[in-house]
Amino acid sequence: MKNKKDTIFIAAIIILVALCAQFYYTYRYLPHHQIEVYYNQDRPLNLEVINAVKDADKFVYFAVYTFTRQDIASAILGAKYRGLDVVGITDRNQYQAASGQKELINSLRNAGIPVYEQDGSGIMHIKALVTEKGYLSGSYNWTTAATDINDEVLEVGADPEIRLKYQNILEELFKKYQNVPQT
Repeated sequence: MKNKKDTIFIAAIIILVALCAQFYYTYRYLPHHQIEVYYNQDRPLNLEVINAVKDADKFVYFAVYTFTRQDIASAILGAKYRGLDVVGITDRNQYQAASGQKELINSLRNAGIPVYEQDGSGIMHIKALVTEKGYLSGSYNWTTAATDINDEVLEVGADPEIRLKYQNILEELFKKYQNVPQT
């Protein structure tokens, strides 16, 4: 009888250890729990944006106030050439005023990427990117100054609920501004 009790005790311990390991793995390593916040003085934020675009398999949606980084534009063009659905929105005044932004946005448009402008009634101040795998959001504009000089933060996450909220917001903006004449 003692042998049977020992076997049950050992089996119970093995099951508990396995459950603890599964819980740890699920909590620590599954994407929905991976959220990082980066500061541009510690890490080049443009590389986070580029990596998210390169990792996408279905779509890349973005909204950015100021966009003049050619390396990010090249990654977005690459996503379009890979056959992904790529759509963006930018601020109308920044599109017209920021040095180099108009040319960069027009190059995306010429490649068949819709990049909408809001109607000018306010500012489109969002800085976010969403794919089917994750999202990025923060104060980071896609410029050299924001990458190298300013104090900027960027949250990078894969939580499915948060990712879907960003996706819904961007899709709502695309619908809202898709018929606004572009300058």
